[in-house]
Formats: sequence, structure tokens, C-alpha cells
Amino acid sequence: MKKRSNVRWGVFTLVFLATAINYLDRSNMSVAGPTMMGDLHLSKVEFGVLSSAFFWSYTLMQMPVGALVDKLGARLTYTVAVIWWSLAQMGISVTRSFGALIGMRVLMGIGEAPAFPTNARIIADWLPSKERGLANGLSSMGMAVGAGLMTPVVAWIVETFGWEVSFIVTGVLGLLWTIAWLVIFKNKPEESNASKEEIEYIKSEQLQEEVQLKSDVRWYQFLKKRNVWVLLYGLFAQDYLLFLILTWLPTYLVVAKHMTLIKAGFNSILPWVVAAIGAIVGGKLSDYLIKRGWSSINARRFVLTVGTLLCAVIIPAAFTESIPLALTLISIAMGGMMLANSNVWAVLADIAPRDSIGTLSGLQNFVGNISGWIAPIITGYLADRLHNFILALVIAGIIAIVGAIGYAFFLKNDDENKNDTLITDRFAK
Repeated sequence: MKKRSNVRWGVFTLVFLATAINYLDRSNMSVAGPTMMGDLHLSKVEFGVLSSAFFWSYTLMQMPVGALVDKLGARLTYTVAVIWWSLAQMGISVTRSFGALIGMRVLMGIGEAPAFPTNARIIADWLPSKERGLANGLSSMGMAVGAGLMTPVVAWIVETFGWEVSFIVTGVLGLLWTIAWLVIFKNKPEESNASKEEIEYIKSEQLQEEVQLKSDVRWYQFLKKRNVWVLLYGLFAQDYLLFLILTWLPTYLVVAKHMTLIKAGFNSILPWVVAAIGAIVGGKLSDYLIKRGWSSINARRFVLTVGTLLCAVIIPAAFTESIPLALTLISIAMGGMMLANSNVWAVLADIAPRDSIGTLSGLQNFVGNISGWIAPIITGYLADRLHNFILALVIAGIIAIVGAIGYAFFLKNDDENKNDTLITDRFAK
């Protein structure tokens, strides 16, 4: 028998790298924050607004780009997106006024908007259902690698060469990735050099999806489904913690714990290492449960509930004076967040028609990233007024608890709730 190729995992390696670069570019502002605040005379509130500005455009663009990737395909969408956000990232290096910095962050948000809807499209097209949990876990791990593991490197660049150079270096990485993407990636497995056996393997678990190719679901039709509302709030809850840590952790360690920037950079690694582990464990756990006979929705629900509930560990972290204990608790919360996040995208392929996954992922990412408008600004405002980060962290924990309750009691599969059938059944033609 001819050996099956593994082109799909080469494709997914590009997705992983794109996600890592995406979050490296986002987190650069947090690492450079203390230096930028000093050089440009920015207050905590102003820095919070600057961190939030990225999400203004990023969030608003989720709906149109979700539908766009379904129409244009992943190859063209990702090419334009990565070039756009990389140039905007580099543009920050030559910007000095507060207003111009906001403008660059807004432009960067537009460029990064298609990333996760495109990832969802690629995973749906290139992987069978039983491999999507692992793939989404690896994709989430890319977030941790970019935002956390590279933090000491970015901190060293800022300390050695200045904050401006850090934005140039991280922007160039995106442009280099684009070259590899154009050389390697094709929109469909059958357009690539994947073997016939691999293509058949990929298609083997997509039979139910294939009959739904003409579903033509509009985004507002998804809002009729309770499952969708649970997913929308659940991602909002996870993202609130994610974006609080992403935009404030190194600055928090410098300002509240009085670390040097380099030391803060190294101490910022631990939460992201645990987050990366959580992402892989979450993806593999749900895939394992499915193989053991659990329905896909039940498997995802279990992991989503446990992971989101662990985010609430951020609450005791707010009250401890011990730096090691605070970092440990923050790390557990981040690990839980990624445990859940590895499944929040995989479940879309289980409840949406195949040709509308980009649309639903755009809607989900839109709601999730509203937290990016709120978390950085609220955190900066509370830290400035209260001279500590306690209430800001507690708020993130409470939001997560509500999300866990939603997953546990309101995310249902078809057998559990006959009156709330899957979207794929209701809208397929």
C-alpha cells in the first residue's frame, strides 16, 4: 500500500508560525511599554488606550473578513493580511505622537483581523474532524510562543537597541513568512502535492459537511442558536484574561513588582509556557474523548468548562504579595484559558455548515475581541486610580466564572436538546 503523505501538517506548520508572529507583534507593545511610556511621556491610562486601539479595528473587521475568507480563499487572504500588519508594525517605530501611534495600532488591527477566521478555514479544509482538536491546540500554542516565549528576546532588543528596533524586527519576520506561504500553500488539498491517500483521508470525515456546501448561512441567522451565544460569551471570557495579560503583564511586573525590564521579560515566560502546555493538552484531550465515543459537542464542552473555570485562579493571584506565587497562579489561569481556547475554534466545525465556518468564526472572534477594547483600558484606569492591579485581576476572574457556567449548563448537543438543533441541520439545503 502506498504510504500516505503528510502535507497537511506542513501546511499547519505555516498556520502555527503565522499565529506565533501574529501574537509576537501584538505583545511587542506590552514589552516595550515601560520604555515607551518614559520616552513618550505616556500615562497608564494613555498606554491602556494605546493597547486597546488595536482591538477597535480588529474587532470591527471580524464580520467582514470572516465572510471574505470564505469567498477569496485562505491563500490570498493571509498574504494580504500578513503584509499589511507587518508594515503597520514597522510603522510604529517611526511614530512619536499619541494620535499617530493610535493610528498605527488601528491599521495593525485591520491587518491582523483575518488571521483566526483564516486559520479556521484552513483547518476545516485540510484536516479531518479527529485531528482538529490537536490542530487548534497547536494553533493556540502558537499564541503562547509568540506572546510569551519570545518576550525575553524582545526585551533584550528594547534594552540594547531601543524600542523602535523591536517593532522593525518583528515586522520583518511577517514579511519573511509571506514568502514561504506563497511558495508552499494551496487552498485545497487536491491542488497541492498531497498524495491521493492523504486527500482521501482528509475527506473521509467530511461527508456530512460536503452535503452542506450550499447552505449560504448569514451571520445573523447564527444568533438564533443558543449554542452560538454560549460560544460568543465563552470566547469573550477567555479573551478578557488573555488580552489583560498580553497587554499588561511585563508592565505589571515592572510597575507593581518593581522588576527590571529584562527580569520582567524572563518572568513573563512561565505563564505562556503553561499556556502552551494547556493548549496541547486541551486539544489532545478532546480528540481522545471523541475517539472514546463521546460526542464532539460533549467532549469540547467538558474541556471548555474546565479550562474556563481555571481562569478564575487569577482572583487569588490578585491578593498575594509573593511574586513566585502570583506568577504561579497567573500561569495556572493562563493554562486553563488555553486549555479552553484550543477547543473554542474546533467546535465551530461541528455546529456550522462547512462553507460558513469563516462567517461564524468571524462572528465569534468579533464578540471575543470586544474584550480587547475593554480589558486594557479598564486595567490602566484602575491601576492608575487605585495604584494597584487587584480589582482589574478580580474582574477577569469573575467574567471567567460566568463563562464556565455557560459552557457547563447551556452548551448542548442535538440529543440533549431536540428543540435547539444543530445549525448544520437547520440551514443545510
